[in-house]
Amino acid sequence: MSAVGSLLRDLESTMLRGSNDERADILSRLTDLFLATAVHMDEEQVGVFDVVIGRLSRAIELRARVELSERIAPVPNAPSGVVRQLALDEIAVARAVLVQSPRLNDQDLVAVSAAKGRDHMLAITERPELGEPVTDFLILRGGRVVTHAVAANQTARFSRHGMGVLVMRAAQDDALQATLGLRRDIPAELVDQLMTAAKNSARRRLSESLEPTLAGDVDSAVERGADAIAAGGQMPGELGAISAALVEIRELNETGLLDEAKVRTYARDGATEHAICGVAVLAQLGLPASEQIILGSDREAVLLVARALGWSWETTAALISLRKDFGKSQAAIDRARESFRNLAQGTAQRVLGFLRMRDAKP
Repeated sequence: MSAVGSLLRDLESTMLRGSNDERADILSRLTDLFLATAVHMDEEQVGVFDVVIGRLSRAIELRARVELSERIAPVPNAPSGVVRQLALDEIAVARAVLVQSPRLNDQDLVAVSAAKGRDHMLAITERPELGEPVTDFLILRGGRVVTHAVAANQTARFSRHGMGVLVMRAAQDDALQATLGLRRDIPAELVDQLMTAAKNSARRRLSESLEPTLAGDVDSAVERGADAIAAGGQMPGELGAISAALVEIRELNETGLLDEAKVRTYARDGATEHAICGVAVLAQLGLPASEQIILGSDREAVLLVARALGWSWETTAALISLRKDFGKSQAAIDRARESFRNLAQGTAQRVLGFLRMRDAKP
């Protein structure tokens, strides 16, 4: 290791005097050396690389840090200090190690979640075999999108308390009910609570969609089969507008005329029903889900879907403007724009995939 140590010292000295491009090139060569010999190294030897790579990686540009993260993320004995440093970097850099690196333990993942926020949490939800301390923290601090993502991770482990919180929230969140319904690790006593929540949701949906004179039949209708009864009920008059909009949107889609620009025009013109139907068709989601994305309580859902579809900020801002409680304040618009620009498209696409799976569940 003495020859390697000498080389590391020489490289470090050169790095300190070089340009950005030279530093990136030297770090790449140093990473090559580590990857070529890592399988034979003990922790003390890895520690030498940890110190040098850690110091050098702080002096390189974003592109080089992203490359470094992607290269060392899957390595079982990657320099642990470097991995933690990269995990706390901006999401473009951190994502690879947060998703893949076995060097990050539960304590590291909780610390990153606490320090960095939603984008980093979403990346962490993709890790296999997430431990209970991590899932507990994500449920507590992650917000609705992160909660849905971690609940959809079939290899994640949940404490009794964490799963209890999920089931409790599912009582007011139909989408979370559907996600939890796919899991096989819910304790028996919580399964009963989840089924009760599902029945209550069915009753609520039926009560909203049935004629007032039929409201008294809802409880028995749920027990006999909510879907069959709902199919036989009468649509309230206020659904006429969105039904007509959906017919028009489907005709546009069939003729190849429905695209992002058309949705943006609808949103800018305040044609809410047409915009909702356009998002539903292009994002391959149901109307209730699309309405919640644009007008619901989760203000960032529209950012995720728009980013997943590769839409521009201009289109996203137009959709945000349809909300009555959000979008008029310049400060709110600025915050939303910053969140949109920092959101990785890959992360957004995975969340949209979760939404589609949930929406397709009978």
